[in-house]
Amino acid sequence: MVIPTTHFRSDASSIPLRIAKGHFATNHSHLNYYIDMTYTKHRLAEAQQAAKELALEFKTSTVVDTVLCLDGTEVLGTCIAEELTSAGIRNLNKHETIYVVTPERIGGDQHIFRENTAHLIRNRHILVLAASVTTGKTVQEAIELLHFYGGIPVGVCSIFTCLEECEGFPITAIFHSDELEDYQCLPMNQCPLCKNGVKIDALVNSYGISSF
Repeated sequence: MVIPTTHFRSDASSIPLRIAKGHFATNHSHLNYYIDMTYTKHRLAEAQQAAKELALEFKTSTVVDTVLCLDGTEVLGTCIAEELTSAGIRNLNKHETIYVVTPERIGGDQHIFRENTAHLIRNRHILVLAASVTTGKTVQEAIELLHFYGGIPVGVCSIFTCLEECEGFPITAIFHSDELEDYQCLPMNQCPLCKNGVKIDALVNSYGISSF
């Protein structure tokens, strides 16, 4: 079964948010909306447009040496790096450029950086980029990972967020959950759809959706 999606546009953005209402499960929560960010993450023109909006918060006030990409946001992260570079931000590394990196996942939810990429984190000012921030768990783990490797987190941004801040950083996002009036993201044992016997439509994660 293919989950149909509709387009939602925020008053603050011309970028479409593709949504589907239903009953969806992640590894650690249940949702009543599926947020499809495929095109914002993988279509260059849309990623460039999103990057312009997300980079505005950091262009004039934040030194960024590295963009840490979570949830498959490498295309968007590269566009953000280009936006920040074109704004003339001077970086602390000797190349005066911005690195774009993704942590390697090994064995479940453990992440590492290899020796050839760890130096792109150590003593660098890191902007954390996620596709969405719902519970904040992924961003929290990413910031802990950066601290372990000696990185300096300076900000968090995402396409969609349920939270105003995470680990002390305000979250810069294009869309916020309060723009969807009845949006819910709850632990499984608190899910009203489950309590009412509504079957799960699909499993969702950062890679996309798997319908039943």
